[in-house]
Amino acid sequence: MHYRQNVPVVDSEQCIMVCFVGSPDDPGYDDAVEAATEAILAANREAGWKKKEKRHKHGDFPAVACGISFGKGQPEPMQLGGERQEMMKKLLAMDSFRRIAGFQSMALRTWFPRCYEEAQWQKAQLLELQPNLHLNFDNSVYLCTTINFRPSMWTRIHTDSKNDPSLPCAITSGGKYNWKLGRHLILWDFDVIFEFPLGTTILLSSAILWHSNIPVAKGETRISVTQYTAGSIHYWLEYGGRTKKEFEKADPEAYLKEMSECRAGRWKESLARYSTFEELRSSA
Repeated sequence: MHYRQNVPVVDSEQCIMVCFVGSPDDPGYDDAVEAATEAILAANREAGWKKKEKRHKHGDFPAVACGISFGKGQPEPMQLGGERQEMMKKLLAMDSFRRIAGFQSMALRTWFPRCYEEAQWQKAQLLELQPNLHLNFDNSVYLCTTINFRPSMWTRIHTDSKNDPSLPCAITSGGKYNWKLGRHLILWDFDVIFEFPLGTTILLSSAILWHSNIPVAKGETRISVTQYTAGSIHYWLEYGGRTKKEFEKADPEAYLKEMSECRAGRWKESLARYSTFEELRSSA
């Protein structure tokens, strides 16, 4: 069953900060989500998760990221590593995951066009400077993907502060559950609770908005596939493909100007990329 209703959530300035975009009018898309879900559940059964992999700030469940990231002392944007990467690459190589990723990216283009353009620019610039890097998908502007594996997982109240605040992440839910009774997404800043039917997608400014979700019932299953981009990649590109320390050392004058003038208004610049509903309607 397709849920094609679009539900945007706006802030006090009427900027769209969150959008429930349902699922595409594509008879094969539900099958793709189901195939991706079954692959995730099979991988979960075979993983043999370690105790430390099942507990983190988001909740008590295994979650694995794959793609390009930057931070934690890295000298430049790099492919994520770790023993679970082969499992992730095998999953993301499936056509079902590619279809989900493509829909998430196109939904971003529809509802957050300026954010999409910025993400396209980042991706192009990054691959020009770092041609050795590999994307998860050729049909998406996002640089990283996380899969939540535990069949009954639910998240604590959190933000994803390492994500790019000017680029909403895309979350697609899969599994078998009664979406009228469980799996709801809670947006604490807006006092809004979203029903989250299986196979649907929500675009969410997760870096700045507090959110969580409620569990599904006993015996039901729920997984999620999320795409996003690390916020530090944006700064690395703006610094000319350098870290903050390298930028300061190479050009102290430009560095001081960046820190005193540009960074002060960065949050306004990020918010300016979000569209109002009237803007989208007038450009349709």
